[in-house]
Amino acid sequence: MEESKNKKAEKETTESKDMKCEEKEKKEETVEKKPKKEKKDLVKQYQEEIKEWQTKYYRAYADMDNLRKQYQKDYANVVKYQSQAIVEKLLPSLDVFSMVIGSVDHLPAEVKNYVMGFDAVYRQMLQALESEGVSEIPCKLGDEFNHDIHYAMDTTEVEDEKMVNKITKIYLKGYKLHDRLLRAVTVSVGIKKEIKKEEEPKA
Repeated sequence: MEESKNKKAEKETTESKDMKCEEKEKKEETVEKKPKKEKKDLVKQYQEEIKEWQTKYYRAYADMDNLRKQYQKDYANVVKYQSQAIVEKLLPSLDVFSMVIGSVDHLPAEVKNYVMGFDAVYRQMLQALESEGVSEIPCKLGDEFNHDIHYAMDTTEVEDEKMVNKITKIYLKGYKLHDRLLRAVTVSVGIKKEIKKEEEPKA
């Protein structure tokens, strides 16, 4: 009887131990599963953050590159047109030289020698300005009027229809600094002459 009791007790103890082991294993499995899920969530979160920071980095890099290019362009323009202010101040002097030299044929003989000296100075000034990128806008009588490079000071009535909207007089020369207009050519533009009707005699 005692043996059977002992066996029964041993069996119960063994079963109890097995149940405890199973419960322990289940708990361990649950504990193991939970961190794995959390790790996956963390990995996904970090990957999203990495993508977000990559996007921000590329945007910042693109902005900086565009800004660098803009600064380079602005600096190139400053260098290219740095002489504009001084050239604009010299234009009136060029006009005076041009007018005096242009009227040399109407001057007394004793004055012509002085004018020839002015001509040499004038040419030197033009060469210096050309080295800075200044160029005279080509213009001659009969050219088509162009709003981009010509300034119409007045109009001239013309009988020839071919001279309508053409340049009939040149008052001041025009100049460019590289591709920038410094001053338009001041001109007179031809318009069609109006034929006045003769007034009928009053009865």
